[in-house]
Amino acid sequence: MGYRSDGRLFRRQIGGGMLCVVLALVVLTGCATTQESNDDGGSTAETTAASSREADAGPRLAPSDEIVQTIQLYANGTERQLPVLSLRAPGEGLTLEFDLMEPTGRPLSVYFYHADREWDRDLSPAEYMDSFQDDNLLTYTPSRGTAISYTHYTYQFPNDNIQFRVSGNYILRVTEQGQRANVLFERAFFITEEAGSIAMRIDGVPVSGQQRPSDLPLAQFTPSPSLQGTPFQYETCFVRNGRLATARCTDRPRLASQPTLEFDLYRRRAFSPTTADYYLDLSALRNGGSIEGMDRTVTPYHVRLQPDYAQFPGNVATAPPLDGQIVVDGAVRGFGEPDVEAEYVTTQFRFVPPGEQPLSRDVYLEGNFGGTTRMTWQAVRGRYEGERLLKQGLYEYYYTSDDPALQEMLRRTLPPARDRYTAFVYYRDRTLNTDRLVAVQTVQTR
Repeated sequence: MGYRSDGRLFRRQIGGGMLCVVLALVVLTGCATTQESNDDGGSTAETTAASSREADAGPRLAPSDEIVQTIQLYANGTERQLPVLSLRAPGEGLTLEFDLMEPTGRPLSVYFYHADREWDRDLSPAEYMDSFQDDNLLTYTPSRGTAISYTHYTYQFPNDNIQFRVSGNYILRVTEQGQRANVLFERAFFITEEAGSIAMRIDGVPVSGQQRPSDLPLAQFTPSPSLQGTPFQYETCFVRNGRLATARCTDRPRLASQPTLEFDLYRRRAFSPTTADYYLDLSALRNGGSIEGMDRTVTPYHVRLQPDYAQFPGNVATAPPLDGQIVVDGAVRGFGEPDVEAEYVTTQFRFVPPGEQPLSRDVYLEGNFGGTTRMTWQAVRGRYEGERLLKQGLYEYYYTSDDPALQEMLRRTLPPARDRYTAFVYYRDRTLNTDRLVAVQTVQTR
């Protein structure tokens, strides 16, 4: 990604792909196979069926166009809050904010899609909406006094044009005006109907060779009397730290305390212990904290971050997890309207591996800013370096690689994360032929 001489964004293809091992925030486990043992003592057939149901089940979204930056979707005016809306609270709403990296804005369109628990888009708009399926994005403001010009968009819903009648998983799509297939980006959100009560706890599961236990979330759900059906029409998905892509689901409730249903995962699907994210505070563009130096003579401004050393804790997150959210307006001070006055800066990340020696595998940068950046080895300086264009605000990030030595080093040196788990309870409605979202609850481990 870069800029033309006139300051407009252009695309640059970045080589490399996203690896499956996450080191600093979440350690992903592969999907269970028929050869895996069943920790709960079930038969091979039961294990096979459960394995298919408990695969990671995150949303499948269209890739974002690089002309769009700093996409935020949050609930009730709170940037840190997951985009979960209640059908039973008509005063609540979701806010969508993003920047188009052009000095002059234009009307855009937004479309809404319902999806089942596995994120397959289903139903017709007439079945899940009491209004139109799409709306126009007409509230946008050009940036003021910034080195790089951009246009900031804000959209709130439900509104007079957009009303929902069915709970569940939803996908929001932003496109060029009236061009459904000309996609700029997509984001997931949730509508719950709070049809019952839910309580959560996190149990520790000892794992051989692992210093700390894995986390096994458990949800106790008592359905509302208005819900009719068998216990096996319910399913629960667990999400850690707002990472929807790695949701883990189960449809095997324990029935010992009916009408309360208890949902947990097989022990092999427990969440491995995580290490804290690196924390980035770009709210003030001055030396100090995670910022080692700045260059204001170039456009965009260039920010050089303090190196992140694999062998030392360094600048890890100490604040409550952001749940995958970006914070701008609630973090940037000194501006009347940070959304349109905050700067975009080229941010240089530097990662120093053990012994300042190159690793056997590539290193990638990921974070709540989205996307994946392949880090480049700099032999003279003994570190990996990579750059991202970021708006002033608060971020969390981490490094990924499939180098096993680095994985072990980070597990030993970085402090444990304060993980947040969210349970989503679904009810398979055979009349609507979709999954309704009947309850949502979040807890923090420590």
